[in-house]
Amino acid sequence: MTGTAALVLVSVLSAAFALVYMPLVTRLVPAVVTPYAKADVRKRFAAAAVDGFVTLTGIIFWLTLDSILPLAAAAAYVVLRDALFAPGQSVGKFLLGLHVIQVRTNERCTRAGSIRRNIQFIVPGLNVVAVVLESMTIVRDPQGQRLGDLLAETQVVDGFGARELVKAVQENLRASPRNPERAIG
Repeated sequence: MTGTAALVLVSVLSAAFALVYMPLVTRLVPAVVTPYAKADVRKRFAAAAVDGFVTLTGIIFWLTLDSILPLAAAAAYVVLRDALFAPGQSVGKFLLGLHVIQVRTNERCTRAGSIRRNIQFIVPGLNVVAVVLESMTIVRDPQGQRLGDLLAETQVVDGFGARELVKAVQENLRASPRNPERAIG
């Protein structure tokens, strides 16, 4: 396949995705109404920026090292990110105190759920359209659910993250005896 043919194919796929996106989102009403509040949109976008930086790092290594391994790792991170770092959290979500839950079970997102949520982000061309459309949907939806969330029956919610972890460690250190000899005896 020539570069021009690949570009045409990507453009057609992207345009088709853009045309079916909104009708699909409006038809995929959440199967379960969740009791969770919409997560702060600014925190979600900041978490997405962190995740984008992680992905971009893999792409830069791919271009620099002339090896497919960093690109494969970046693609794996994109689709599995919500179940890799911790259940229901990507690196960005952990840093911002967010996590993804399965709305039917109220449990954290699994690998399969993460794949369903994020698969549209690895198709070249389609991923750019998906970023724009999914961002608009997050802002507009009352629960902050995008197409990926509707397909995977998930929702991003506030939860335990880096700030809470640091606070817990600090409290634990404050509560422990300062004198090591006293702690032994």
